[in-house]
Amino acid sequence: MQMNLCPLPAPGFQMETLDDEIVLLHPARNLIFHSNQGGALIWSLCDGQRSVAEIVDILSAAYPESADDIAVDVPQAIQELLARGALVAA
Repeated sequence: MQMNLCPLPAPGFQMETLDDEIVLLHPARNLIFHSNQGGALIWSLCDGQRSVAEIVDILSAAYPESADDIAVDVPQAIQELLARGALVAA
């Protein structure tokens, strides 16, 4: 994962809460991806302006006790969202 990559939501995707579950959905393509709170937070920080490294830094500052896990988990989550088409590289 390139840490200088600035991902952003793919056109048509939106985040919704359905039955107390967070989902990313693309109504026109009939795609739904279930997410947890962490995944939803990561997706919301992907705005095409922030790099992966900046997102890691933001979350590490907010959750310093989890900084080591964040450094691994955030790039993996972004890579998965890119692979599923929910994010695109800017």
